[in-house]
This record gives sequence, C-alpha cells and structure tokens, in this order.
Amino acid sequence: MPQRIEITDEQRQQAWEIYAREPHKHLPEIQAFLGVSAGTFVRMRQRWGWPHRHVALNENSLSKAAKDEGGAAGLAKAAAASVNDAARALAQATRAQIDTLMDEQRTGRAKDHDKTARRLASYAKTLAAARALVEQESSPLDDSEPHDNGPRRSLHELREELARHLDRVIAEEEARGRDGLLI
Repeated sequence: MPQRIEITDEQRQQAWEIYAREPHKHLPEIQAFLGVSAGTFVRMRQRWGWPHRHVALNENSLSKAAKDEGGAAGLAKAAAASVNDAARALAQATRAQIDTLMDEQRTGRAKDHDKTARRLASYAKTLAAARALVEQESSPLDDSEPHDNGPRRSLHELREELARHLDRVIAEEEARGRDGLLI
C-alpha cells in the first residue's frame, strides 16, 4: 500500500510562496522542502489547483507591478511589457523554424514539398502577427535589426514576397530535376 504523504497547511503556504514569488528557486528545491518526488509534486500541485509555475510567477509580477506603479497604470504597463516580450520570442522562434525549413529545402531533405509549403505559409502568417504585436508597442523586434524608416509593407506585400520566394524555390527544385510541385 502506498505511503500517505502529510503536508501541513503551513508547509503548503510556504511552498506556494516559493513557487509563485521566488523565481530564482527551482522546482527541485520546492520538492525537497516538501519531501516529495517530482511526480508527486505535480499531482499535489494539480490537486491544490496551482497553475503552472510560469503562470504563477507572471501573475505575481503583474500584481507587484500594479502595486509598485500605482494600480491599473502599473498593471497595464507590466502586461504590455510581457506581451511585447512574448511577441519578440514568438518572432525569433518563427524565424528559426523558417530558416530550418529553408535549409531542408536547399539540402533536399524535405520530402513532402506540399507540407513544407503549407508550413512556410503558416510560419509567415505567424511572423507577420508577431511583428504586428511588436509594432503596436512601437518598438523594433530586437536591437540587432537595423531600424528601417522606409515605408511599411502591408500583409499583401509580404505575401507577394513569400510567393516570389516560393517560386524561386520551385524553380531551383525543377532545375535539379525534381517536379518542383509545392501545390
């Protein structure tokens, strides 16, 4: 018969304080504090109704910002910063996925050209959405990109650019003796 683990309300509250308010402490430290394994901690966390740790930490940082910055204005500022950070991370991850797909196309590792084309189109839409979120905050995607003060391109223009790029990929595939069909 499995051994029953007893956690007092005080221990549970202390664990919550560490879990939600101390990002420098890692989960194994919380598990050791409670004297449980990782799997047991996950089950306890679910039974107690705790959100995932990143959610708890974000909620705590938003509420702290609201207190520090004076209520709703601080909350809005902190939320905007977290959305901006998320949009930047999404844009970087999407660019990495697009680069990987393009490398697969160049090296011939991509077997299903239709699937690759659909994935590229999906990533292009995702990247456009992430850029739109970042532009709403009127900041660049990252500091390494040059600041272009030229005219902004519409989504239609970006799609046309992607179509031209895909046409070039098809032509390269056809030149290699493959059928080049992506549709």
